[in-house]
Amino acid sequence: MNSAHFHCPLCAEKEGLEITTEFKRTFFRCIQCDLLSLKPSQRLSQSEEKARYETHENDITDPRYQEFVSPLVEWVSQKLPPGSCGLDFGAGTGPILASLFRKRGLQLKIYDPFFWPNSSTLQRQYDFVVASEVVEHFSNPHKEFQLFKELVKPNGILGLMTLMHGPETKIESWYYLKDPTHVCAYSPQTFEWIVRAFTFSHLSISLPRMAMLTR
Repeated sequence: MNSAHFHCPLCAEKEGLEITTEFKRTFFRCIQCDLLSLKPSQRLSQSEEKARYETHENDITDPRYQEFVSPLVEWVSQKLPPGSCGLDFGAGTGPILASLFRKRGLQLKIYDPFFWPNSSTLQRQYDFVVASEVVEHFSNPHKEFQLFKELVKPNGILGLMTLMHGPETKIESWYYLKDPTHVCAYSPQTFEWIVRAFTFSHLSISLPRMAMLTR
């Protein structure tokens, strides 16, 4: 690790630690918000990124896929009254969250910049917004979390799944940073910064990969 000058895409801090992984990808670890962010010159183009997503086999009837996301669905559902309306942000090619929430009597609209680019879904507020394995793809997380804040009603919920790093994580060899579409990674400390910066009222974390922010 070497000290480096950079521009954190979340908090705009200009100092961090430069870390080159064994996958030959260089990340900066922000000294303020603890975000890991990929060196901008190593990011994929939008067309390359979309091509990678199109190879994902996100079959909503796959029991393993359902099992993976069901903890988030259960956790968020328990906090919501029947009939609540939400948004699956970054639904991907197989909008499984929408399917599982609807089975619980909750309404869910879907949005994905590549596969469900209906911008009208971003022009209103929701009782809850969920994003599974999405926020690690944000090249401009400050902009996206500002959007999340605008999408969630007061007292509403933002439920996220993303694998978090912690003191025990060996970042140089952490497999989560191998995926070329993963351009940032968060820790509990990062989400604590997000809650303060975007004035959410409460944060709950269920390690290793779930965070719930209450508006």
